[in-house]
Amino acid sequence: GYALGGLGLLRVDLHSEALEIVGVVSLAFVLFLDAVNLHFDEQRKTWMAPLLALGPGTLITIAIVTVAARLIFGIGWLEAALLGAILASIDPVVLRDVVRDDRVPRSIRQTLTTEAGANDIVVLPIILILSTLALGQAGGPGEWLLRLGQLFVLGPLAGGVVGYVGIRIIETLRAHLPISREYRALYGVGIVLASYVAGEFVGGSGFLAVFAAGVVIVRTDYDLCDCFLDYGEVTAEMAMLLACILFGALLSTMLGLAPIVPSLIFAFIVLVIARPVAI
Repeated sequence: GYALGGLGLLRVDLHSEALEIVGVVSLAFVLFLDAVNLHFDEQRKTWMAPLLALGPGTLITIAIVTVAARLIFGIGWLEAALLGAILASIDPVVLRDVVRDDRVPRSIRQTLTTEAGANDIVVLPIILILSTLALGQAGGPGEWLLRLGQLFVLGPLAGGVVGYVGIRIIETLRAHLPISREYRALYGVGIVLASYVAGEFVGGSGFLAVFAAGVVIVRTDYDLCDCFLDYGEVTAEMAMLLACILFGALLSTMLGLAPIVPSLIFAFIVLVIARPVAI
């Protein structure tokens, strides 16, 4: 992608609709697949690590990255905190090879999968508040409660309803006529897209809605998930590869926009210091 962009064969700008669509589809598939691979039969104590990583782990990461951004780039505390909140989230796309590697203990993979799927619960309110303050658009307490309710109640609820209704529909159909595994896999794709749209339609997060739909499905009917997994994995990989190409083309146009050495130092702190120290 970087080579294609550098040669002028592929033009992608920061607000490219194609880049946004591919990114949304990639992340939606990854989050859905992560949800249907969760093991809810694990002992209760195994869920302590994901909860600690989601709560204090994320907040400590935000604090370290915020201080680093302030000191390295000399930006204001508000902008630095916003950057810290954005970069504190674990990216489920980047984690794909880790959470699918059987050499990594399952408890660690489950912790990372759960955190990657649910970290919006912690990070989104912080980003929402900071971005609103930065734009000078802070409203009253009622507006905040309404927005947070849409994000973390209506969005996941909409996704869960889509997942549950989708399962009931296909179960009813299968009771009267055979449906091949290929078409059940395609049906899973439809549920991913429908749950994302439903979450966005009610004013919530489509990604939280997709994750909620996957959780509902894995708790209701794993057969749909089983035949969807292989097809969904391949589809997600294709979308992620395309996203990487587009991001590479985008980066080829942005190389001179940021100071290289401070940016590399900041990246080192974010990746090698902030996250491990927080965990």
